[in-house]
Amino acid sequence: MDLEGARCLVTGCSSGIGRATALALSHAGARVWASARKRESIAALETQGMQLVELDLTDAGGVSRAVSLVGRLDVLVNNAGYGLEGAIEEVGDEELFEQYNTNVFGPWRLCRAVLPGMRASGRGAIVNISSFGGEAPYPGIGAYRSSKFALEGFSWTLRLEVAHFGIRVLDVQPGLTESEFGKHMKRAKAMAPDNAYAPMHESAARAYLRMSPHALPPEAVADAIVAELRKDTGPLRLRVGEDAHRMVAAVRAGDEAYERYLVSELGFDWHRLEAVSSR
Repeated sequence: MDLEGARCLVTGCSSGIGRATALALSHAGARVWASARKRESIAALETQGMQLVELDLTDAGGVSRAVSLVGRLDVLVNNAGYGLEGAIEEVGDEELFEQYNTNVFGPWRLCRAVLPGMRASGRGAIVNISSFGGEAPYPGIGAYRSSKFALEGFSWTLRLEVAHFGIRVLDVQPGLTESEFGKHMKRAKAMAPDNAYAPMHESAARAYLRMSPHALPPEAVADAIVAELRKDTGPLRLRVGEDAHRMVAAVRAGDEAYERYLVSELGFDWHRLEAVSSR
C-alpha cells in the first residue's frame, strides 16, 4: 500500500504502541486521525499534524459518530485495550464483560463501521494489535489472554471474509513493550493477599520476569507495522520481539510441552506437572 496520503485511524494513542504507530504512519506521509478515550491525553499529537478523535470503544454510538466524522478510511489500527489480572475464579461477570467489551467487541464495532467504505473503494487494511498471549495461555490473567485468543480468531476469520474485496487484515503479536499498559492494569475485586490463589499469583509474577526479561521500544513495533503495510500482500500474523517468537514456538510444541516449559524453564512452580504426565 502506498501510505502517502492514506487515511488512517489509530485507537489507543495516549501512549505505547498506539502513539508510536500514529507517529510512524504520519512520518510515512499518511493522514492520521489519532484517538483515545480522553482527548487531553493525545493533545500533543495535534502539533504533529494529526487530527484528534475522542473515542470510547465501548460506546457503539460513539464509534459510529467517530467513523462518520473521519469518513472513508484506508487503514484502521485497533490498538486500544487493557489487561485484567485475576484467576478465573476471581473474575466477576461485570469485570469479564468490560474486558471483552474493550478488547474484542470494540474492535469488532470499528471493523463493522469501516468495512463498507473499504469495500466500496476496493482496498484497505485493518491492523489488530493482539499479543503473543493470544496463543500462549498464562495463569492469573485469563480474562486478558482469552480476549486476545478471541481477537486472534476474529482476525483470521475476517481475513478469510474480506481478502476478496482487496482488504488486508494484519494480526500483530508483539512481545513485552515499553508502555503504560502495566500502569493501567486492573485487578479483579475478588483478589486478596490471603486467598487460595495468592501463592499462584506470586509464582506467576516470578516466572513472568523470565518469560519477557526485556521490553521492546514501541517504535520497533510501529516500524514493523508500517513496513508490513507498505507491502501489497503478506501473512496474517506479524510477530515482533524475541519473547513473542520464543513463547509461540513453545506453545506450538504441544500442550504438555508448553506446560513443562512454564515449569522447567520459567519456574512456574505452582503447576503440578504430574497432572500432565498422567494423561
